[in-house]
Amino acid sequence: MPKSYDRDAEPRDEYLPVTDLISTIRAIATYLVDSPELKHQVCGDKENGVMRRLERARNRRNGNDFVRAVGEFNALLDAERDSGRTGACFDENHIPSELAIHVIEQIYNRIVAPTVGSLRQYKAFSNNVYGEILPTLVNEFINRTNITHTSTFVDLGCGIGNVVLQVAAQTGCNASGIEIMKVPARFAKRQAREFEHRMRLYKLRHGSVQVWRGDFCESSNVQALLPKADVLLVNNYAFDSALNQHLLQLFLDLKEGTKIISLKPFVTPDHKISARNIYSPESILKIRRYPYWSQCVSWTDSGGEYFVQTVDRSRVKEFLASRGMA
Repeated sequence: MPKSYDRDAEPRDEYLPVTDLISTIRAIATYLVDSPELKHQVCGDKENGVMRRLERARNRRNGNDFVRAVGEFNALLDAERDSGRTGACFDENHIPSELAIHVIEQIYNRIVAPTVGSLRQYKAFSNNVYGEILPTLVNEFINRTNITHTSTFVDLGCGIGNVVLQVAAQTGCNASGIEIMKVPARFAKRQAREFEHRMRLYKLRHGSVQVWRGDFCESSNVQALLPKADVLLVNNYAFDSALNQHLLQLFLDLKEGTKIISLKPFVTPDHKISARNIYSPESILKIRRYPYWSQCVSWTDSGGEYFVQTVDRSRVKEFLASRGMA
């Protein structure tokens, strides 16, 4: 780091190494060292703690003070390591969301950010419009659908793979994703490789990750995964009706209780089963609507809504039984 650090010289939409370093030190002290004393020395002392000194040096553009504060943290960490207190202070099967997001952002900044402009090469108003679901909303998806280390998660149209990686990191579940567009799929594979390396670096356990390029309507991998899926994500915000109808047919292979998260509904909230629609895919779905707020998706700063559809065939069975057709 230069002795006179110019924070304004760092573009706001690109990788910020000083900010990354500060965030990494905070993450290590908070989650990866089981030592209340270290946590206090780094984060608890709001006047002279390591974090406060790092932030003060950054704000004052004082490189020498910043380097000294980093050196002090390294010395504290060495002492903790020598004492054998560098184990994680959380359940290994449930990594705190802040730590998982920190790792995912580090991966994104190294793999995607340098050439992020290439992601905008798509045909407007088509099914292949690129957009990201951001970590805050992914965290809500995880909690809303109760994804755990025993779950199987599938992202149909996974883009650069961020959601797949965050879910695998945060919950330890088996997470898979498929993407049809060449550039995002290439980023997804590169991010998955970096994910394995970086999680190993932090000594963090995670679920298995699979990402591949293909058409989820035709993929044999998807056909094999759907009957096992506990949670399915479909960012269908820009999908046309024909593609949504094709997806509905795929949902017939889902097991009872599988949850489908989508940005547009696959079934109307007032859907009623009748003799005409008893065998339609919509009739096996029970839907709930939830709001999301700003900074949850990449394509708008405004809020919106998402939907969780649960596979529930009981109403169909009850309808058939009531007509002596069971």
